[in-house]
Amino acid sequence: MRKLNELIWHCTATPEGREVSVAEIDRWHRQRGWNGIGYHKVIHLDGSVSDGRPIATMGAHVKGHNRGTIGYVYVGGLDKSGNPKDTRTDAQKATMIRLSQEAVRDYGIRKISGHRDYAAKACPCFDATGEYHWIASGMPSKDPARLIKSRTVAGTTVAAAAGAGATVEAAQDAIAGVQNGLQTLSVGGAIPIIIGLLVVSGALLALYARWDDAGRPSLKEMVS
Repeated sequence: MRKLNELIWHCTATPEGREVSVAEIDRWHRQRGWNGIGYHKVIHLDGSVSDGRPIATMGAHVKGHNRGTIGYVYVGGLDKSGNPKDTRTDAQKATMIRLSQEAVRDYGIRKISGHRDYAAKACPCFDATGEYHWIASGMPSKDPARLIKSRTVAGTTVAAAAGAGATVEAAQDAIAGVQNGLQTLSVGGAIPIIIGLLVVSGALLALYARWDDAGRPSLKEMVS
């Protein structure tokens, strides 16, 4: 297995709503003189996935950046008039998140980007680097055990909290709130204890509310 470090996303540059098969892409690429389809996976409109070139084989998807990378493509990328557009269906978006997470987990991917980051192109017609940064950075999925391990406020850094979707200032405020609440609790007495608990709870809820939907745990996950 070759050493991999980056996943690069593409679009097929076809009109919104038009399905494309692996065989069709394979034909396009052979017409360019390539050795078959250059992408490793194709994500269809309904979110299903077709295999292209084997992962173990170097792709042909970004000039000068095929070594050490894998290339995935979603069907779409143009509006009805042929202009660049993020045409991803909800099913495609869900599959693309899953495949990105699997690439990090299974292949050691540490960077997720888009074709446009390496060429004067609109492809994949959305900001893959920004949208999937939380995945490439190793942020947890909605798995309770991993969430508890990596998102406990006490003992984490401000940077980790900010990476979860909160701003640095919000993370600092939340952590300061927890600290103030704990100090109030240490005073003793019924009223200080109640006030301290309220402050701690409010600070934690404030930070929780700022976590992005991509990684935010549900209430069920938090209490299970």
